[in-house]
Amino acid sequence: MAKFAKLGMNNKVTDIIEIDDIHATDANNNIDNETGRQWLENLTNYPNWVLCNEKNGANKGSTYDEDQDCFIPVKPYASWTWNTTSKCWEAPISKPDNADYWNEEIQSWV
Repeated sequence: MAKFAKLGMNNKVTDIIEIDDIHATDANNNIDNETGRQWLENLTNYPNWVLCNEKNGANKGSTYDEDQDCFIPVKPYASWTWNTTSKCWEAPISKPDNADYWNEEIQSWV
């Protein structure tokens, strides 16, 4: 089964659906974004679909970044920044081994 994310305003993921691989398989027998997108557009009359895979990590509410070919999750805290290399949100300071969670109010791991 191929997973596709439905993109709304500002490339925000509004839904994720699975379709049979046959509907997303190209002439070379590969799962293909454009093949699946066209099939879904014909089925739903909605054009904005993106193939999800293990590398780009789609979730409902995330935002698709075409340049990075990844889905950026909702920012967990105002102070965190997006790392384009690791493709994840990072706290302003590294998490120590003995910390359980981030406290945004005091800007520290506790």
